[in-house]
Amino acid sequence: MELRAEAKRDGWLKWIRQGPGEEADERAMLAGCWFSQHRADHWLKFADRYGTLTEGAWLGKKFSLLDWQAEDTARLFGWQKHSPEWGYPVRRFKFWYAEIPKKNGKTPLLALIGNYLFYGDSFGRQINVYTTATTRKQAERLLKHSVRQVKNAPDLAAFTTIRKLEGFLSLQFGDNEWFVSASDPDSADGVNGHCLADEVHRWRGYQFFNTLRWMLASQPEGLFAAITTAGSDPDTVCRQLHDKTLAIDAGTQTDETFLGKIYAADPTDDPHSEATWRKANPSLGTSADSPLKLSSFRADYETAKVDPTQWHDWLQLRLNIWQTNQDSWLGKSLPHGLASWDAGALKRDAARAEALERGEEPEAIDCFEPFTEESLHGLRCVLGFDGATVRDTTAAVLSFVDPDREEIVRVIPKFWLPENTAFKQQETIPYREWIEDGLLKTTPGDAVDFRTILDDLVDWLEPYRCVRMYFDPNFQAEWLTQELSDAVGAERVGFPQTFVGYGPVMRICETMMIRRQLRHNGHRVLTWQLGNTTARSNANHDKRPVKPPEGERKKIDGTCAMLMSLQDVVTGDGESADYYDDHEVEVL
Repeated sequence: MELRAEAKRDGWLKWIRQGPGEEADERAMLAGCWFSQHRADHWLKFADRYGTLTEGAWLGKKFSLLDWQAEDTARLFGWQKHSPEWGYPVRRFKFWYAEIPKKNGKTPLLALIGNYLFYGDSFGRQINVYTTATTRKQAERLLKHSVRQVKNAPDLAAFTTIRKLEGFLSLQFGDNEWFVSASDPDSADGVNGHCLADEVHRWRGYQFFNTLRWMLASQPEGLFAAITTAGSDPDTVCRQLHDKTLAIDAGTQTDETFLGKIYAADPTDDPHSEATWRKANPSLGTSADSPLKLSSFRADYETAKVDPTQWHDWLQLRLNIWQTNQDSWLGKSLPHGLASWDAGALKRDAARAEALERGEEPEAIDCFEPFTEESLHGLRCVLGFDGATVRDTTAAVLSFVDPDREEIVRVIPKFWLPENTAFKQQETIPYREWIEDGLLKTTPGDAVDFRTILDDLVDWLEPYRCVRMYFDPNFQAEWLTQELSDAVGAERVGFPQTFVGYGPVMRICETMMIRRQLRHNGHRVLTWQLGNTTARSNANHDKRPVKPPEGERKKIDGTCAMLMSLQDVVTGDGESADYYDDHEVEVL
């Protein structure tokens, strides 16, 4: 590739990621981005000169960036692109998301980045910086780290005014100002500048985040920088940023302005292994420079492993493994909760890299290669359809048994929502981003437009060989399923919304997730709805999903549609769907 050769000649080939994120960097280069070692070094020299630690036993000591910190932040500040609007090169990245377990030096690093933006990166222009969190007290905690770093640097402190506004700290450096802001959308209206976001996994709703995103619009190099630990709620800003990081790294989503990095154990890693601990905690060590000491980490592990009340928190906070709501269907049924579903397509690059390290051919490893809808054209499939009430989502899921590997099933979902519902709920659910990314389609008005959905379904199914469609017989627009059946020639079958109907298919679905036999492309709306799904059990341990009450914003229509589409896998109906007739089904 000519651009790679040019990068090698200019000495920055190493800044093109290998594996996860590689495709994103290649696309950015094609769009005119390049890496400036000078700009990266400008940040690194500032960090080396002004970085100090400000708490506990490290108070006042020099803060030397660890290897992972230097590499990640040099990438953040080094990549640039010429801006025709501003007439000069600007930073490529406007959003930086780092997800890492606690005690790895998150807050001192984010505070130092804030000082660089405030002092080192503001020459010749006026900028504002805002530290944000769920409470102003938490936001001020981050600013206090920055203030103490400034006080430890006389040449910065001499030109800085430190004051209190409404009882909270603020900084002034020339015309530059630094404030704290809590999760109140009204307090963020009209602001512009850089945003430093702490503990994003505690943020609830999307209104504050959506307001903050606009503060970058009037800045040539405005930056939204967030560092956090994994959370447990799939319906949060943190989970949205987590999923976006994985999707961009996997090449299934494109955004050249977004840089994310997740340090975490994989769901299949041994949580009792020191190698797993180090994988998730790049600051873990035994030297004086290690902010996270192995001895204290091991002591916390020994306590958590014998106390079930602490174990899930330890996995989340120490290994950065997202914890599904323990009341959810997958949280109760699968060893790794929602992660057993998430570990599909988005883990393929990591699996390939690990295979190469072991000296194995990547083709020999089941890497969950992504697939396109076009690659399934002409194949036999089954449709599951879950129709909405007036203002909810409508979902349709197609399931395909792989003709070459009968144990593998691939699923493709589609979702619809009335546009007025999307508008009213976009502050609590990221509908706007899902619509922009083509994951959800709106229909006009306040109510579900079944005619639009019917036309979309007929067009969608035309390239496939849809032999059967399952639907809720209580669905209020039954005419739609009849019209669709007539149009595509698929047998129309009512699916009882009972333990008898759902029990066998939910058991099969759980087994397939554990075995990584249910394949998908990391569809964020379907993943969100799976995380929302709770299940009820009867005396025979059969399960069925529990529909949310009318007006509940957390939907599960995609879950129900997918389960219905898997009915033929359970019964063995069809040309290639008899795998489970001849193989034992695990009972979880």
